[in-house]
Amino acid sequence: MIPNPDKQSVFDKAAGCILEGGNVEAHDTNTYAYVWKTSGLCAEPSGLLHYAQIHHVNTLDRSTAVEMEGLVAYSTTRGPMQALITKTASPMWRFTDTTEIPISFYPSHAPAPSDAEKCKIKETLVKDIDSKWKIRVDGSYYFNDKAAQKYASLCLMAVDPSVVGAGPDSGKLLQRCLSKLKTILAPFLTNSWKYTLKYDTVYRGILSSQGFALNDVNADFGSTMYNDHHYHYGYWIVTAAIVNKLAPTWSGLVELNRMASFLVRDVANPSWSDPYFTKFRSFDWFRGHSYSHGILSFADGKDQESSSEDMNFHYGIALFGQVTGDEELASIGRLMVKLNARAIQTYFLLTDANRAQPAKFRPNKVTGILFDNKVNYATWFSPQKYAIHGIQMILVSPVTEYVRTREFVSEEWDQVLSRIPDIVNDNLRNPWLSLLYVNYATVNKTLALTKLEKCKMDDGLSRSWALYMAAARSGI
Repeated sequence: MIPNPDKQSVFDKAAGCILEGGNVEAHDTNTYAYVWKTSGLCAEPSGLLHYAQIHHVNTLDRSTAVEMEGLVAYSTTRGPMQALITKTASPMWRFTDTTEIPISFYPSHAPAPSDAEKCKIKETLVKDIDSKWKIRVDGSYYFNDKAAQKYASLCLMAVDPSVVGAGPDSGKLLQRCLSKLKTILAPFLTNSWKYTLKYDTVYRGILSSQGFALNDVNADFGSTMYNDHHYHYGYWIVTAAIVNKLAPTWSGLVELNRMASFLVRDVANPSWSDPYFTKFRSFDWFRGHSYSHGILSFADGKDQESSSEDMNFHYGIALFGQVTGDEELASIGRLMVKLNARAIQTYFLLTDANRAQPAKFRPNKVTGILFDNKVNYATWFSPQKYAIHGIQMILVSPVTEYVRTREFVSEEWDQVLSRIPDIVNDNLRNPWLSLLYVNYATVNKTLALTKLEKCKMDDGLSRSWALYMAAARSGI
Protein backbone atom coordinates (compact mmCIF):
# COMPACT_ATOMS: atom_id res chain seq x y z
CA MET A 1 0.00 0.00 0.00
CA ILE A 2 1.28 3.46 -0.88
CA PRO A 3 0.79 5.84 2.09
CA ASN A 4 -1.26 8.93 1.33
CA PRO A 5 -1.38 11.31 4.31
CA ASP A 6 -4.06 13.38 2.57
CA LYS A 7 -6.45 10.43 2.86
CA GLN A 8 -5.96 9.74 6.56
CA SER A 9 -9.41 11.12 7.32
CA VAL A 10 -10.97 8.51 5.03
CA PHE A 11 -9.43 5.70 7.08
CA ASP A 12 -10.47 7.41 10.30
CA LYS A 13 -14.05 7.69 9.07
CA ALA A 14 -14.24 4.02 8.05
CA ALA A 15 -12.30 2.60 11.01
CA GLY A 16 -15.45 1.66 12.89
CA CYS A 17 -16.63 -0.82 10.24
CA ILE A 18 -14.98 -4.22 10.60
CA LEU A 19 -15.05 -6.81 7.82
CA GLU A 20 -15.59 -10.38 9.07
CA GLY A 21 -16.44 -12.27 5.89
CA GLY A 22 -18.91 -12.38 3.06
CA ASN A 23 -21.07 -14.40 0.69
CA VAL A 24 -21.57 -14.38 -3.06
CA GLU A 25 -25.04 -13.93 -4.52
CA ALA A 26 -25.65 -14.78 -8.18
CA HIS A 27 -28.62 -12.68 -9.26
CA ASP A 28 -28.80 -13.58 -12.96
CA THR A 29 -26.48 -14.31 -15.88
CA ASN A 30 -25.23 -10.70 -15.85
CA THR A 31 -25.18 -9.80 -12.18
CA TYR A 32 -23.58 -11.05 -8.99
CA ALA A 33 -22.79 -9.47 -5.62
CA TYR A 34 -20.54 -9.79 -2.61
CA VAL A 35 -22.64 -9.38 0.50
CA TRP A 36 -20.22 -8.49 3.25
CA LYS A 37 -20.52 -9.69 6.83
CA THR A 38 -19.48 -6.81 9.06
CA SER A 39 -19.66 -5.49 12.60
CA GLY A 40 -19.44 -2.00 14.01
CA LEU A 41 -20.43 1.29 12.37
CA CYS A 42 -20.94 0.45 8.70
CA ALA A 43 -23.96 2.46 7.56
CA GLU A 44 -23.56 5.82 5.83
CA PRO A 45 -21.86 8.20 6.26
CA SER A 46 -18.99 5.83 7.22
CA GLY A 47 -19.35 2.61 5.20
CA LEU A 48 -17.04 -0.36 4.69
CA LEU A 49 -13.62 0.44 3.19
CA HIS A 50 -12.20 -2.52 1.28
CA TYR A 51 -9.97 -3.05 -1.76
CA ALA A 52 -11.15 -4.33 -5.15
CA GLN A 53 -9.26 -5.88 -8.05
CA ILE A 54 -9.23 -4.39 -11.54
CA HIS A 55 -12.02 -6.57 -12.91
CA HIS A 56 -14.24 -5.62 -9.98
CA VAL A 57 -13.90 -1.89 -10.63
CA ASN A 58 -14.61 -2.35 -14.34
CA THR A 59 -18.05 -3.87 -13.67
CA LEU A 60 -18.96 -2.22 -10.36
CA ASP A 61 -22.50 -0.99 -9.75
CA ARG A 62 -21.71 2.38 -8.20
CA SER A 63 -25.00 2.53 -6.38
CA THR A 64 -23.46 -0.01 -3.98
CA ALA A 65 -19.90 1.33 -3.64
CA VAL A 66 -17.66 4.05 -5.03
CA GLU A 67 -13.92 4.45 -5.57
CA MET A 68 -11.88 6.52 -3.13
CA GLU A 69 -9.55 8.47 -5.40
CA GLY A 70 -5.90 8.19 -4.44
CA LEU A 71 -6.32 5.09 -2.25
CA VAL A 72 -4.61 2.17 -3.97
CA ALA A 73 -2.98 -1.00 -2.65
CA TYR A 74 -0.87 -3.36 -4.75
CA SER A 75 -1.57 -7.07 -4.84
CA THR A 76 1.27 -9.55 -5.25
CA THR A 77 0.33 -10.79 -8.73
CA ARG A 78 -2.84 -9.05 -9.90
CA GLY A 79 -1.92 -5.40 -10.04
CA PRO A 80 -3.39 -2.37 -8.28
CA MET A 81 -6.37 -2.74 -5.97
CA GLN A 82 -8.70 0.21 -5.65
CA ALA A 83 -10.23 1.24 -2.32
CA LEU A 84 -14.03 1.22 -2.35
CA ILE A 85 -16.46 2.64 0.19
CA THR A 86 -19.87 0.99 0.41
CA LYS A 87 -23.00 3.11 0.13
CA THR A 88 -25.73 0.66 1.19
CA ALA A 89 -27.06 0.14 4.72
CA SER A 90 -25.93 -3.49 4.57
CA PRO A 91 -22.46 -3.36 2.96
CA MET A 92 -22.27 -5.03 -0.44
CA TRP A 93 -20.64 -4.75 -3.86
CA ARG A 94 -22.80 -5.53 -6.88
CA PHE A 95 -21.39 -6.15 -10.36
CA THR A 96 -23.07 -6.13 -13.75
CA ASP A 97 -21.45 -7.43 -16.92
CA THR A 98 -23.58 -7.24 -20.06
CA THR A 99 -20.89 -8.61 -22.37
CA GLU A 100 -22.47 -11.08 -24.78
CA ILE A 101 -20.83 -14.52 -24.77
CA PRO A 102 -23.21 -16.95 -26.47
CA ILE A 103 -23.27 -20.47 -25.05
CA SER A 104 -23.56 -22.62 -28.14
CA PHE A 105 -22.25 -25.92 -29.47
CA TYR A 106 -21.15 -24.16 -32.64
CA PRO A 107 -19.01 -21.12 -33.51
CA SER A 108 -20.73 -17.78 -34.05
CA HIS A 109 -20.20 -18.00 -37.83
CA ALA A 110 -20.34 -21.08 -40.00
CA PRO A 111 -17.34 -21.68 -42.26
CA ALA A 112 -17.77 -20.13 -45.69
CA PRO A 113 -18.59 -22.76 -48.36
CA SER A 114 -15.45 -21.78 -50.25
CA ASP A 115 -13.26 -22.42 -47.19
CA ALA A 116 -15.00 -25.71 -46.39
CA GLU A 117 -14.52 -26.91 -49.96
CA LYS A 118 -10.95 -25.68 -50.37
CA CYS A 119 -9.80 -27.27 -47.11
CA LYS A 120 -11.86 -30.44 -47.69
CA ILE A 121 -13.36 -30.24 -44.22
CA LYS A 122 -16.02 -32.87 -44.96
CA GLU A 123 -13.50 -35.34 -46.38
CA THR A 124 -11.25 -34.76 -43.38
CA LEU A 125 -14.19 -35.25 -41.02
CA VAL A 126 -15.06 -38.58 -42.61
CA LYS A 127 -11.44 -39.70 -42.18
CA ASP A 128 -11.44 -38.62 -38.54
CA ILE A 129 -14.69 -40.44 -37.81
CA ASP A 130 -13.55 -43.61 -39.57
CA SER A 131 -10.10 -43.58 -37.96
CA LYS A 132 -9.20 -45.76 -34.98
CA TRP A 133 -10.38 -44.05 -31.79
CA LYS A 134 -8.30 -44.67 -28.70
CA ILE A 135 -9.11 -44.34 -25.01
CA ARG A 136 -6.97 -46.46 -22.70
CA VAL A 137 -8.71 -48.46 -19.98
CA ASP A 138 -5.65 -47.92 -17.76
CA GLY A 139 -4.95 -44.40 -18.92
CA SER A 140 -4.91 -40.94 -17.42
CA TYR A 141 -8.28 -39.34 -16.82
CA TYR A 142 -6.87 -36.15 -18.26
CA PHE A 143 -5.81 -37.63 -21.58
CA ASN A 144 -8.93 -39.81 -21.78
CA ASP A 145 -11.04 -36.73 -21.08
CA LYS A 146 -9.37 -34.80 -23.89
CA ALA A 147 -9.95 -37.67 -26.29
CA ALA A 148 -13.63 -37.93 -25.36
CA GLN A 149 -14.36 -34.27 -26.14
CA LYS A 150 -12.28 -34.47 -29.32
CA TYR A 151 -14.36 -37.38 -30.60
CA ALA A 152 -17.67 -35.87 -29.46
CA SER A 153 -16.85 -32.70 -31.40
CA LEU A 154 -16.64 -34.78 -34.59
CA CYS A 155 -20.27 -35.74 -34.09
CA LEU A 156 -21.24 -32.06 -33.85
CA MET A 157 -19.71 -31.42 -37.25
CA ALA A 158 -21.49 -34.47 -38.66
CA VAL A 159 -24.82 -32.62 -38.39
CA ASP A 160 -23.62 -29.16 -39.46
CA PRO A 161 -24.95 -28.43 -42.98
CA SER A 162 -22.02 -26.08 -43.60
CA VAL A 163 -19.77 -29.14 -43.42
CA VAL A 164 -21.79 -32.16 -44.57
CA GLY A 165 -24.57 -30.55 -46.59
CA ALA A 166 -28.17 -31.70 -46.34
CA GLY A 167 -28.04 -35.03 -48.19
CA PRO A 168 -29.04 -38.46 -46.83
CA ASP A 169 -25.42 -39.42 -46.17
CA SER A 170 -25.15 -36.86 -43.37
CA GLY A 171 -27.46 -38.89 -41.13
CA LYS A 172 -25.41 -42.04 -41.71
CA LEU A 173 -22.21 -40.20 -40.83
CA LEU A 174 -23.71 -39.02 -37.55
CA GLN A 175 -24.84 -42.52 -36.65
CA ARG A 176 -21.36 -43.92 -37.30
CA CYS A 177 -19.89 -41.20 -35.12
CA LEU A 178 -22.38 -41.66 -32.29
CA SER A 179 -21.98 -45.43 -32.34
CA LYS A 180 -18.23 -45.11 -31.82
CA LEU A 181 -18.69 -42.39 -29.21
CA LYS A 182 -21.09 -44.52 -27.16
CA THR A 183 -18.60 -47.38 -27.25
CA ILE A 184 -15.71 -45.35 -25.86
CA LEU A 185 -18.00 -43.80 -23.23
CA ALA A 186 -19.10 -47.20 -21.87
CA PRO A 187 -16.29 -47.56 -19.28
CA PHE A 188 -16.97 -44.04 -18.05
CA LEU A 189 -20.67 -44.79 -17.58
CA THR A 190 -19.92 -47.95 -15.59
CA ASN A 191 -16.81 -46.56 -13.85
CA SER A 192 -14.92 -49.64 -14.97
CA TRP A 193 -11.52 -48.31 -15.97
CA LYS A 194 -8.52 -49.76 -14.16
CA TYR A 195 -8.25 -46.70 -11.93
CA THR A 196 -11.85 -46.11 -10.98
CA LEU A 197 -13.26 -42.87 -9.69
CA LYS A 198 -13.77 -42.87 -5.93
CA TYR A 199 -15.80 -40.72 -3.56
CA ASP A 200 -13.67 -39.15 -0.82
CA THR A 201 -15.46 -38.69 2.50
CA VAL A 202 -12.77 -36.39 3.95
CA TYR A 203 -12.90 -33.52 1.45
CA ARG A 204 -16.18 -34.67 -0.13
CA GLY A 205 -15.19 -35.07 -3.75
CA ILE A 206 -14.64 -37.44 -6.67
CA LEU A 207 -11.05 -38.66 -7.14
CA SER A 208 -9.04 -40.79 -9.50
CA SER A 209 -7.87 -43.83 -7.54
CA GLN A 210 -4.57 -43.96 -9.45
CA GLY A 211 -2.71 -42.02 -6.77
CA PHE A 212 -3.81 -44.51 -4.11
CA ALA A 213 -2.99 -47.54 -6.30
CA LEU A 214 0.50 -46.29 -7.11
CA ASN A 215 1.09 -44.55 -3.77
CA ASP A 216 1.95 -41.42 -5.75
CA VAL A 217 0.41 -38.04 -4.99
CA ASN A 218 1.49 -36.80 -8.43
CA ALA A 219 -0.19 -39.58 -10.43
CA ASP A 220 -2.46 -38.28 -13.19
CA PHE A 221 -1.31 -34.70 -12.52
CA GLY A 222 -2.18 -35.04 -8.83
CA SER A 223 -5.87 -35.76 -9.40
CA THR A 224 -6.02 -37.82 -6.19
CA MET A 225 -4.90 -34.68 -4.35
CA TYR A 226 -7.63 -32.61 -6.08
CA ASN A 227 -5.25 -31.03 -8.59
CA ASP A 228 -6.71 -29.92 -11.93
CA HIS A 229 -10.21 -31.32 -11.43
CA HIS A 230 -11.79 -28.48 -13.39
CA TYR A 231 -9.43 -29.21 -16.29
CA HIS A 232 -10.05 -32.96 -16.31
CA TYR A 233 -13.77 -33.03 -15.62
CA GLY A 234 -14.66 -30.14 -17.92
CA TYR A 235 -13.94 -32.35 -20.92
CA TRP A 236 -16.38 -35.01 -19.72
CA ILE A 237 -19.07 -32.47 -18.96
CA VAL A 238 -18.84 -30.92 -22.44
CA THR A 239 -18.92 -34.42 -23.92
CA ALA A 240 -22.03 -35.28 -21.91
CA ALA A 241 -23.71 -32.09 -23.12
CA ILE A 242 -22.93 -32.97 -26.75
CA VAL A 243 -24.39 -36.47 -26.35
CA ASN A 244 -27.54 -35.02 -24.77
CA LYS A 245 -27.96 -32.77 -27.79
CA LEU A 246 -27.28 -35.35 -30.49
CA ALA A 247 -28.70 -38.52 -28.90
CA PRO A 248 -31.53 -37.41 -26.59
CA THR A 249 -33.19 -40.86 -26.59
CA TRP A 250 -30.05 -42.93 -25.95
CA SER A 251 -30.58 -45.60 -23.29
CA GLY A 252 -27.27 -44.73 -21.63
CA LEU A 253 -28.14 -41.07 -21.16
CA VAL A 254 -29.42 -41.40 -17.59
CA GLU A 255 -26.18 -42.98 -16.42
CA LEU A 256 -24.07 -40.54 -18.43
CA ASN A 257 -25.85 -37.59 -16.85
CA ARG A 258 -25.52 -39.12 -13.40
CA MET A 259 -21.75 -39.42 -13.82
CA ALA A 260 -21.43 -35.94 -15.32
CA SER A 261 -23.48 -34.46 -12.48
CA PHE A 262 -21.11 -36.00 -9.93
CA LEU A 263 -18.21 -34.24 -11.67
CA VAL A 264 -20.06 -30.92 -11.78
CA ARG A 265 -20.76 -31.19 -8.07
CA ASP A 266 -17.15 -32.10 -7.30
CA VAL A 267 -15.79 -28.93 -8.90
CA ALA A 268 -18.59 -26.36 -8.74
CA ASN A 269 -21.38 -27.57 -6.50
CA PRO A 270 -23.64 -24.49 -6.22
CA SER A 271 -25.69 -25.64 -3.23
CA TRP A 272 -25.08 -25.22 0.50
CA SER A 273 -27.71 -27.91 1.10
CA ASP A 274 -25.77 -30.63 -0.76
CA PRO A 275 -24.15 -32.70 2.04
CA TYR A 276 -21.92 -34.72 -0.28
CA PHE A 277 -19.84 -32.07 -2.04
CA THR A 278 -18.01 -28.88 -1.09
CA LYS A 279 -19.49 -25.70 -2.53
CA PHE A 280 -17.49 -24.25 -5.47
CA ARG A 281 -14.34 -26.20 -4.64
CA SER A 282 -12.16 -24.81 -7.45
CA PHE A 283 -13.64 -21.46 -8.46
CA ASP A 284 -12.69 -18.30 -6.58
CA TRP A 285 -15.51 -15.80 -6.99
CA PHE A 286 -13.26 -12.94 -5.85
CA ARG A 287 -10.39 -13.74 -8.22
CA GLY A 288 -12.69 -14.65 -11.11
CA HIS A 289 -10.90 -17.89 -11.97
CA SER A 290 -10.30 -21.38 -10.62
CA TYR A 291 -7.22 -22.73 -8.89
CA SER A 292 -5.37 -25.77 -10.24
CA HIS A 293 -3.59 -26.71 -7.03
CA GLY A 294 -5.49 -29.03 -4.71
CA ILE A 295 -5.03 -29.84 -1.04
CA LEU A 296 -1.22 -29.89 -0.85
CA SER A 297 0.51 -26.70 0.27
CA PHE A 298 2.90 -24.83 -2.01
CA ALA A 299 5.40 -22.11 -1.13
CA ASP A 300 4.27 -19.79 -3.92
CA GLY A 301 0.61 -20.22 -3.09
CA LYS A 302 -2.18 -21.68 -5.17
CA ASP A 303 -1.92 -21.34 -8.92
CA GLN A 304 -3.66 -21.53 -12.27
CA GLU A 305 -1.85 -22.48 -15.47
CA SER A 306 -4.32 -23.30 -18.27
CA SER A 307 -6.88 -20.51 -18.41
CA SER A 308 -8.47 -22.04 -21.53
CA GLU A 309 -9.22 -25.36 -19.80
CA ASP A 310 -10.64 -23.42 -16.87
CA MET A 311 -12.99 -21.72 -19.33
CA ASN A 312 -13.90 -25.08 -20.87
CA PHE A 313 -15.25 -26.26 -17.53
CA HIS A 314 -17.54 -23.24 -17.09
CA TYR A 315 -18.63 -23.50 -20.72
CA GLY A 316 -19.35 -27.17 -20.10
CA ILE A 317 -21.61 -26.68 -17.10
CA ALA A 318 -23.51 -23.94 -18.94
CA LEU A 319 -24.05 -26.29 -21.91
CA PHE A 320 -24.89 -29.25 -19.68
CA GLY A 321 -27.45 -27.27 -17.70
CA GLN A 322 -28.89 -25.95 -20.94
CA VAL A 323 -29.47 -29.34 -22.60
CA THR A 324 -30.63 -31.15 -19.46
CA GLY A 325 -33.14 -28.47 -18.49
CA ASP A 326 -31.30 -27.45 -15.32
CA GLU A 327 -31.75 -23.71 -15.71
CA GLU A 328 -30.09 -22.89 -12.39
CA LEU A 329 -26.91 -24.69 -13.44
CA ALA A 330 -27.05 -23.16 -16.92
CA SER A 331 -27.45 -19.67 -15.46
CA ILE A 332 -24.57 -20.11 -13.02
CA GLY A 333 -22.42 -21.50 -15.83
CA ARG A 334 -23.14 -18.51 -18.07
CA LEU A 335 -22.27 -16.11 -15.26
CA MET A 336 -19.04 -17.99 -14.51
CA VAL A 337 -18.11 -17.87 -18.21
CA LYS A 338 -18.49 -14.08 -18.20
CA LEU A 339 -16.58 -13.55 -14.97
CA ASN A 340 -13.85 -15.97 -16.00
CA ALA A 341 -13.46 -14.37 -19.44
CA ARG A 342 -12.97 -10.97 -17.84
CA ALA A 343 -10.44 -12.34 -15.33
CA ILE A 344 -8.49 -14.15 -18.06
CA GLN A 345 -8.33 -11.01 -20.19
CA THR A 346 -7.22 -8.97 -17.18
CA TYR A 347 -4.65 -11.23 -15.50
CA PHE A 348 -3.59 -13.99 -17.93
CA LEU A 349 -3.62 -12.54 -21.47
CA LEU A 350 -1.59 -9.35 -21.53
CA THR A 351 -2.33 -6.72 -24.14
CA ASP A 352 -0.01 -3.75 -24.42
CA ALA A 353 -2.52 -1.75 -22.38
CA ASN A 354 -2.63 -4.26 -19.51
CA ARG A 355 -2.37 -2.75 -16.00
CA ALA A 356 -2.29 -5.93 -13.91
CA GLN A 357 1.31 -6.95 -14.61
CA PRO A 358 4.52 -4.86 -14.50
CA ALA A 359 5.64 -3.15 -17.70
CA LYS A 360 8.75 -5.35 -17.92
CA PHE A 361 6.64 -8.51 -17.79
CA ARG A 362 3.93 -7.52 -20.29
CA PRO A 363 6.02 -8.27 -23.42
CA ASN A 364 5.67 -11.96 -22.53
CA LYS A 365 1.98 -11.52 -23.48
CA VAL A 366 0.85 -14.34 -21.15
CA THR A 367 1.49 -14.99 -17.48
CA GLY A 368 2.42 -18.66 -17.80
CA ILE A 369 1.67 -19.91 -14.29
CA LEU A 370 -0.16 -17.36 -12.15
CA PHE A 371 0.51 -18.06 -8.48
CA ASP A 372 -0.84 -15.98 -5.63
CA ASN A 373 2.74 -15.06 -4.70
CA LYS A 374 4.50 -14.89 -8.06
CA VAL A 375 3.94 -14.94 -11.82
CA ASN A 376 6.14 -17.44 -13.65
CA TYR A 377 6.53 -17.27 -17.45
CA ALA A 378 6.76 -21.06 -17.71
CA THR A 379 4.71 -24.23 -17.59
CA TRP A 380 4.89 -27.18 -15.22
CA PHE A 381 6.15 -29.39 -18.04
CA SER A 382 8.11 -27.35 -20.61
CA PRO A 383 10.20 -24.16 -20.88
CA GLN A 384 9.34 -23.77 -24.57
CA LYS A 385 7.42 -20.65 -25.57
CA TYR A 386 5.08 -22.61 -27.82
CA ALA A 387 3.99 -24.58 -24.74
CA ILE A 388 3.80 -21.54 -22.44
CA HIS A 389 1.45 -19.86 -24.90
CA GLY A 390 -0.22 -23.01 -26.17
CA ILE A 391 -1.39 -24.07 -22.72
CA GLN A 392 -3.50 -20.89 -22.69
CA MET A 393 -5.12 -22.00 -25.99
CA ILE A 394 -5.67 -25.69 -25.34
CA LEU A 395 -8.49 -26.69 -26.31
CA VAL A 396 -10.50 -24.92 -29.04
CA SER A 397 -14.20 -24.30 -28.43
CA PRO A 398 -16.91 -21.86 -29.57
CA VAL A 399 -16.22 -19.56 -26.60
CA THR A 400 -12.51 -19.24 -27.42
CA GLU A 401 -13.07 -16.30 -29.78
CA TYR A 402 -14.80 -14.31 -27.02
CA VAL A 403 -11.86 -14.74 -24.63
CA ARG A 404 -8.94 -14.32 -27.03
CA THR A 405 -9.71 -10.99 -28.70
CA ARG A 406 -8.42 -10.03 -32.14
CA GLU A 407 -6.33 -7.27 -30.55
CA PHE A 408 -4.62 -9.69 -28.19
CA VAL A 409 -4.10 -12.43 -30.79
CA SER A 410 -2.49 -9.94 -33.16
CA GLU A 411 -0.14 -8.55 -30.49
CA GLU A 412 0.81 -12.00 -29.19
CA TRP A 413 1.58 -13.27 -32.69
CA ASP A 414 3.54 -10.24 -33.85
CA GLN A 415 5.54 -9.78 -30.67
CA VAL A 416 6.18 -13.38 -29.59
CA LEU A 417 4.76 -16.30 -31.55
CA SER A 418 5.94 -15.28 -35.02
CA ARG A 419 9.51 -15.26 -33.67
CA ILE A 420 9.46 -18.76 -32.18
CA PRO A 421 12.01 -20.97 -33.99
CA ASP A 422 9.43 -23.66 -34.80
CA ILE A 423 7.23 -21.03 -36.47
CA VAL A 424 10.15 -19.37 -38.27
CA ASN A 425 11.44 -22.75 -39.48
CA ASP A 426 7.95 -24.06 -40.29
CA ASN A 427 8.35 -27.13 -38.09
CA LEU A 428 4.92 -28.60 -38.74
CA ARG A 429 5.90 -31.80 -36.90
CA ASN A 430 5.40 -29.94 -33.61
CA PRO A 431 1.79 -30.61 -32.49
CA TRP A 432 1.68 -27.40 -30.44
CA LEU A 433 1.62 -25.49 -33.72
CA SER A 434 -1.87 -26.84 -34.41
CA LEU A 435 -3.14 -24.81 -31.45
CA LEU A 436 -1.09 -21.76 -32.37
CA TYR A 437 -2.44 -21.71 -35.92
CA VAL A 438 -6.10 -22.20 -34.97
CA ASN A 439 -5.58 -19.22 -32.67
CA TYR A 440 -3.89 -17.22 -35.45
CA ALA A 441 -6.90 -17.74 -37.74
CA THR A 442 -8.52 -14.84 -35.89
CA VAL A 443 -6.01 -12.57 -37.65
CA ASN A 444 -4.93 -14.47 -40.77
CA LYS A 445 -7.34 -17.26 -41.60
CA THR A 446 -5.83 -18.02 -45.01
CA LEU A 447 -2.35 -18.73 -43.68
CA ALA A 448 -3.69 -20.63 -40.68
CA LEU A 449 -5.79 -22.97 -42.81
CA THR A 450 -2.84 -23.69 -45.08
CA LYS A 451 -0.72 -24.73 -42.09
CA LEU A 452 -3.52 -26.72 -40.42
CA GLU A 453 -3.95 -28.89 -43.50
CA LYS A 454 -0.43 -30.22 -42.95
CA CYS A 455 0.75 -29.84 -39.37
CA LYS A 456 0.69 -32.54 -36.72
CA MET A 457 -2.30 -32.24 -34.39
CA ASP A 458 -2.37 -31.83 -30.63
CA ASP A 459 -3.68 -35.04 -29.04
CA GLY A 460 -6.89 -33.29 -28.01
CA LEU A 461 -7.54 -31.74 -31.42
CA SER A 462 -8.74 -33.46 -34.59
CA ARG A 463 -7.70 -32.04 -37.95
CA SER A 464 -11.31 -31.59 -39.05
CA TRP A 465 -12.22 -29.64 -35.89
CA ALA A 466 -9.09 -27.49 -36.24
CA LEU A 467 -9.93 -26.64 -39.86
CA TYR A 468 -13.59 -26.11 -38.99
CA MET A 469 -12.93 -23.73 -36.10
CA ALA A 470 -10.23 -21.83 -38.01
CA ALA A 471 -12.49 -21.47 -41.06
CA ALA A 472 -15.22 -20.06 -38.80
CA ARG A 473 -12.96 -17.25 -37.55
CA SER A 474 -13.22 -13.73 -38.92
CA GLY A 475 -9.56 -13.42 -39.94
CA ILE A 476 -8.78 -12.56 -43.55
